[in-house]
Amino acid sequence: MTTGLINKYGPWVSGEQFFDREAELKHLIGLLDEGNSILIVAPRRVGKTSLVREAFRRMEERGRDDLLFVDVQDCSSPQDVIVSLSLAAQPYKHLWTKVTDTFAVFFKQVESVQIPDILGITLREGLTGDWQAKGQTILHNLSQTDKPLTICLDELPIMLSRLLQPTTSETYPSKRAAADVFLSWLRQMMLQHQDKLRFIVCGSIGLEPILKRHRLSHTITQLRPFPLEPWNRETAESCLNALAECYGLEWERASRNMLLNKLGSYIPHHVQMFFGMLHEDCEKRKNIRPTPEDVNRVYQSSMLSTRGHAELATYDERLERVLEREAVPLALDLLTEAAMADGLKVENARLLMQRAELADGEILLSEVLDVLIHDGYLAWNEDRTMLQFVSSLVRDWWKRSFELKYRPL
Repeated sequence: MTTGLINKYGPWVSGEQFFDREAELKHLIGLLDEGNSILIVAPRRVGKTSLVREAFRRMEERGRDDLLFVDVQDCSSPQDVIVSLSLAAQPYKHLWTKVTDTFAVFFKQVESVQIPDILGITLREGLTGDWQAKGQTILHNLSQTDKPLTICLDELPIMLSRLLQPTTSETYPSKRAAADVFLSWLRQMMLQHQDKLRFIVCGSIGLEPILKRHRLSHTITQLRPFPLEPWNRETAESCLNALAECYGLEWERASRNMLLNKLGSYIPHHVQMFFGMLHEDCEKRKNIRPTPEDVNRVYQSSMLSTRGHAELATYDERLERVLEREAVPLALDLLTEAAMADGLKVENARLLMQRAELADGEILLSEVLDVLIHDGYLAWNEDRTMLQFVSSLVRDWWKRSFELKYRPL
């Protein structure tokens, strides 16, 4: 039976399976203790949710805080968010009482229903026509507990993206107005209760590019940015060594260097995914000493595979969540050019924009590049002459997946 660091990638981790990030954890908890509300800014798969979950676990252990983790990924309205926040309080009697006090008219219904879905419907009925006032009362009541309360709104960017789409419909002005009202209300609540309520906002897509595109950036000025970068090379190598020890692999430094060089950027999920595929290969071949040649073979045959690779396919699909529909083909062209030409020059980006024959092409190009840079696809090279993929893995996968669709300039 394996002991030590288990190679669990995909879901969030905490406790003994949470690797490194001690400096980030200390900094995050310190900012919350000071009363800050936080916006975690990071590319996908670097461990945002795991960082928050582990911070919550450690804060819970010391017994000085109340903590609510609220996943709003499936929400599409402000009412849905308030219902999700309310349901997250249900396991904590002293917090749940604060919520049910808000719904005096529905108190018997709420107390008598045990099925979460029906309970959610009941709460939503109680919010009908008055979500701002009821939401304000809920947060006010929650702020009256003995301990400060930290609320994490996970995947709020996805909720807002769903609320605001599509931008081309006649209903968009009302959708944008609804998003503005909700975010302004949330901002007011954060400021009004900053002594007792702290918020963390994070998600798998960037919040800032979405709000910038819809001219709503003013609604998050109260949030303190908390950048979370991929691991450095030393940390990634330490993780690989810990995994190798746990799973009984013996490998030379050359093999580890080959693996790290292939990744280019040390996103925790990708480090663990590569190790997992290498370990499976070693088990099939009954070989506990992978060579650099083994690492390269697994990279080419498994890591870059286009079959059953939902993890990397998401880099393509998620663009539809954050960009205008007509801008998605331009984003794909820009990324394909960056992959095939090993970099995207500014003049080539403009040529691709012109070739797409888009209305407001310059504006759309600027918005697309903002997203691709903010969300960790591309970064400027040292002399800022071109944009290149941050991750060698994502670049190579993109090249293999889209090379047949590539139209050279």
